[in-house]
Amino acid sequence: MNTSEDRRVVTVVALAAMLTAAVFVFVIPGTDIGGVKPGALALILGTMAAGARLFPLQIAFRRRMVIDTAPLFAAALLLPPALAGAAAFAGIGVAELICLARGTGARRQVVFNACQAALGVIVGAAAFDAVAQGATISADGATVTAAAGAALVMLAANDLLVFFVVWAQLGLRLDRMARDFVRGRGDLAYDAALYGLGLLTALVGAGSPWLVPLFAVPVPTVYQAMRNQIALRKQTREAVMALADAVDDRDPYTFGHCRRVAEFAAELCAHMRYSPDLTDEIVLAARVHDVGKIGIRDAVLLKPSRLTPEEFDHIKQHPDIGARLTARFPDFSRGTRYIRHHHERWDGTGYPSGLRANDIPLGARIIAVADTYDAMTSTRPYRAGLSDEAAHTEMARVAGEQLDPEIVAAWLDLRGWSAAFKPVALPLQLAA
Repeated sequence: MNTSEDRRVVTVVALAAMLTAAVFVFVIPGTDIGGVKPGALALILGTMAAGARLFPLQIAFRRRMVIDTAPLFAAALLLPPALAGAAAFAGIGVAELICLARGTGARRQVVFNACQAALGVIVGAAAFDAVAQGATISADGATVTAAAGAALVMLAANDLLVFFVVWAQLGLRLDRMARDFVRGRGDLAYDAALYGLGLLTALVGAGSPWLVPLFAVPVPTVYQAMRNQIALRKQTREAVMALADAVDDRDPYTFGHCRRVAEFAAELCAHMRYSPDLTDEIVLAARVHDVGKIGIRDAVLLKPSRLTPEEFDHIKQHPDIGARLTARFPDFSRGTRYIRHHHERWDGTGYPSGLRANDIPLGARIIAVADTYDAMTSTRPYRAGLSDEAAHTEMARVAGEQLDPEIVAAWLDLRGWSAAFKPVALPLQLAA
């Protein structure tokens, strides 16, 4: 958008927000809550939800936590379902329109996100009313139990909506996506904390609604603290990648190897339609998969001729060294098992653990295919790099022996080569 368009959008959003506020405060009837009209309380909670949506907390690299769940859940517990849904729709809708005006949002997200918030709040409020049987929120066991049930219903509704819109966008297989979706829900502890904060907000709001905005006071401080933490983690991530590059640079024949393997792994994951979270995890591990070679002696790593058995045993230590090193850093820890096992073989004769077939972590199998291709097509002191045809022929030959045959087939399909190559004997000593 240009500047004039930005101003028009902001003006329309501001007018819509003021109109919404007037409707909530002056038009909507209902029993007062703690001496405050329900419309006014809906306005407070909707405004808090909008602010929370506009300023998400960054909890990891490229991962943000939107904290609007707390005020939205408080609305579900304090207000009738229809009014709670209207507050959610208005608050999130205004926030999304502001994001659109800033250039940080998309038109199609405005309606969906506003509707998702409204539907989640409505079903949560309806669930609470059904279990609490019209009782107002309080600290007694029965209503807290009803609130817990409402939280589960609201969480399930939101997750289902997100699941199906992501499926519609990416076109992934439902069974694979469901598995990855469940696997990627490692942030449930954050959700539980936000629902707990929403419950606390509702308990305070039931008696003193004007104290509810005080819950927003610490947010700017937390926001800045978490931004600083993420900046530190980003610097750490870049330092580990620089270390991996320095290891590659020790040997002119492997210059840029980790970068290329990461790029190949990303292409494979996209071709096999793995989820974005799993893809990021695998690609990040591929980016530093050989960092453990920092613990390998130069006399072995840079040897221009074939390795002796003793030297090969020494270089076989690098996956474990790399796994121990990366396990210390949160951004790399989930990919540690991929780094440790990227030299396992499909037939169980690899190292360091002798895993076979599907016992080898998926990410390690993908990295192995990308690593093998780059090793074969790169020139080494003891041989020239192979052509694409020769490399793909050899990869097809060792599929089901050294490499995962399904991933090899995907790689060959991605590169436009047929798996039906005639096997040829190649005098290879692939890089360890």
